[in-house]
Amino acid sequence: MTLALAPRPTVRHRTRGWRGPTEARPFPSLGWAILDWTYAYLPSPADEKKPLIYTDEQARRIVRWYEVDPVTCEFPWLRLVLEEAKGYGKSPFAGSLDIIDFVGPACFDGWDADGEPVGVPWGTGERPTPWIQVAAVSEDQTENTYGAMYSLLAANDGRAADELRIDLGRTRLYLRDRPGRLEPVTASAGSREGQRLTKVTADETWLWNPRNGGTKLIRTLRRNVAKMGGRSVETTNAPILGERSVAEHSDPDRPDPGVLHYARRPPVEPDPNWPDERLLVTLRTIYDDAPWSDPPRLLREMRDPATPWEDALQFWFNIRTSGAGRAVDPRLWDARRSVVEVPAKTRIGVGFDGSISQDATVIRACTTEGHSFKIAEWERPVGPELARWLAEHRGETDWSVTRSEVHQAVAETFATYDVGLMLCDTPRWYTEIESWATLYGSEVVLAFDTNKAFRFAPAVDRWLTGLREGTHTHDGDPLVDRHVKAAHLRKVRLADQDEDGRTRYVLVKGDDHGRIDGAVADVLAYQAAMTLPEPIETMGPPMFAFR
Repeated sequence: MTLALAPRPTVRHRTRGWRGPTEARPFPSLGWAILDWTYAYLPSPADEKKPLIYTDEQARRIVRWYEVDPVTCEFPWLRLVLEEAKGYGKSPFAGSLDIIDFVGPACFDGWDADGEPVGVPWGTGERPTPWIQVAAVSEDQTENTYGAMYSLLAANDGRAADELRIDLGRTRLYLRDRPGRLEPVTASAGSREGQRLTKVTADETWLWNPRNGGTKLIRTLRRNVAKMGGRSVETTNAPILGERSVAEHSDPDRPDPGVLHYARRPPVEPDPNWPDERLLVTLRTIYDDAPWSDPPRLLREMRDPATPWEDALQFWFNIRTSGAGRAVDPRLWDARRSVVEVPAKTRIGVGFDGSISQDATVIRACTTEGHSFKIAEWERPVGPELARWLAEHRGETDWSVTRSEVHQAVAETFATYDVGLMLCDTPRWYTEIESWATLYGSEVVLAFDTNKAFRFAPAVDRWLTGLREGTHTHDGDPLVDRHVKAAHLRKVRLADQDEDGRTRYVLVKGDDHGRIDGAVADVLAYQAAMTLPEPIETMGPPMFAFR
């Protein structure tokens, strides 16, 4: 796509604005001049002897990204999210944008004689010195964008770097004639706070999560760039749902104001049972603006028995998945959230999963209609929260559940509701479970060892079936939400003579060791509610029948 335009007068008319839309240019944008600029200075990634010519889609995105509001003369888009399939060219494209924002005409500076916006580089006039960071959670990942950008500048014996007066360094870039720097970073969020950034590119944000500090880092980077009037770009593959990654928090179907989100996806989620011809047509639809891609090669890769289908969906079809082995699709769990008022004296089942100091202790309840809700929960704090707790509890060497609070919560539950059955996971809470059985009845409070697959697997199966069929809903409690989305499934073999031959599963932690106690408590609460005894009306003392 050749977009070289005829030269325009550069006289600024700041009191004269945009002349209005045309069919070719429905809104004002610096993007048209920027496309001329990149054509003049940057080489093609495919052939360094030729100029850079963006694909049609890339050119359209540049024009939209550098759109100027004709009234406020501001950029309406503050953040660009490129959520695309693997091999689509996200990182080289983002690298070229970094070069534009480093030395190109990326700042609005008025209107020319034809009523078109004029751009100038950062550092011009009273504008801040350009300071751009390419951020990732590992050094190897910063190479995705920074390496592609370096290659553009170093091509033809560094011709672009020389013409743009860039001091080309393998670890960072500086401007030769004025202040300015561009650098890859992977440091902790704390060391980034307060930096005067004019642009941030966050690479592969589907890998940025609370565990590796990515979510904290992105908040810091966004604050830094906002105070300088700059903007940010994020590149990512389709995120795995439930991992609470930075990419997951950006929804292409419901973008936040000021966020320009691109995500090319198929209209229908592909199925592994589709014939190769249909899969290939879908791949070509995904990659039709990436002529360097090879869909037949990708098809062979996804048909390899060693390739999980979830990987094919995520990386090549750009579909958000729940990940291999995850117990519940986060979208399904979210869909089962419901606001239900459970009045006092309602007949319920209760699930208890207890820990002492390392994970969480959770008490959940469930109505006979299948709606589960929070009773009480205690979770070990982490990081600064743990330090704060220890400071407030002088003399304590570590955090632990206050058992008296657990006793109180159980007592209030039995006083408030008609508890028909309470199932309790047993490790480290044998004494308490025995005392509750003595208080409320040994036929009501039962030990339920989740380490015994022959007991736990059928309960998990009932719980998963209820979620799939919509007979199990929940209150959306944040802790349980997080624990359910962290839970994975592990196959088990049952030796019971009543085993029907189906594959059974139990809940386990994933590779990230995320807590799942709330999920276990929800399973037990649902199991209790679906199997609790029902009173039978008789002439004598009440009797009970078990389902």
